[in-house]
Amino acid sequence: MSSDTFTQKLEQAARYLDDAEALLIGAGAGLSAAAGIDYSNKAAFARDYPGMLQYGFTCKLDMMANFSVTPELLWGYYLQHIKETRFAPGINKTYQDLLSIAQRLKNFFVLTTNADGLFERNNFDLDRLFTPQGDYKLAQCLRPCTQQTWSVEPLIEKYLPLVDKTTQKLPPGGDPKCPNCGGPTFLNVRGGDWFVEDPWIDGSLRFKKWLAANKDKRIVVIDIGSGFNTPMWVRWPAEEIVRANKQARLLRLNLHHPEVPGDIAHRSLSFSEPANEVIALLEVSR
Repeated sequence: MSSDTFTQKLEQAARYLDDAEALLIGAGAGLSAAAGIDYSNKAAFARDYPGMLQYGFTCKLDMMANFSVTPELLWGYYLQHIKETRFAPGINKTYQDLLSIAQRLKNFFVLTTNADGLFERNNFDLDRLFTPQGDYKLAQCLRPCTQQTWSVEPLIEKYLPLVDKTTQKLPPGGDPKCPNCGGPTFLNVRGGDWFVEDPWIDGSLRFKKWLAANKDKRIVVIDIGSGFNTPMWVRWPAEEIVRANKQARLLRLNLHHPEVPGDIAHRSLSFSEPANEVIALLEVSR
């Protein structure tokens, strides 16, 4: 794409935002990657998880809800991953740029499949946030014997020091157990029919209420980095919102899948450039 074409699209996107009455931010794994959390980075994985290489794993994507391994290895990996991904201190510029765009408009909501808590950690209002895939900050029973969930932070503090870095494993039988039934546990992230929905019902209701209140307004939907692994949570709903409301506009930021359906293409703009760069330019253009 020529620089002139990109500039023209960016200017049109800024006009969409200037004219908007409401903003929906939809975020998938591509936003995490743009913010520096890249699940496909093999070099970083080899550096940070050398004990995992002996099992044939080469990147974090290989371990996404991978229950083919033993609980000792599953938790041995995830305890470190969660600490790095969910509880790392500091704010992120890309999310701060998004927050600036959203706060100027004031009427906004966030829908994200990312479980890394970056919206929360960058001071987005939790009442304006729905995370249907769960959050790394919570654990649950895998049976599940209860709808309760509990904080992961005490588990990191207790169990991470026990992980053998040469094997990335906890001691045999030393993985966290359900405090209610003593059975196996995992994170409260959607990975099967065992997923505990209760912590996310309120967010779903708030999202539906916001959509109903804004269904006839000039909504701009910014869909960032949502692909086709779980398109039913962000990508397809973003398209349906624009399809149902003739005043709505779609901005799709996606390195690998920037395409939009033909029936809403005339009310959409797509960017295949890095999302963090596009967001930064949109922030300063308003």
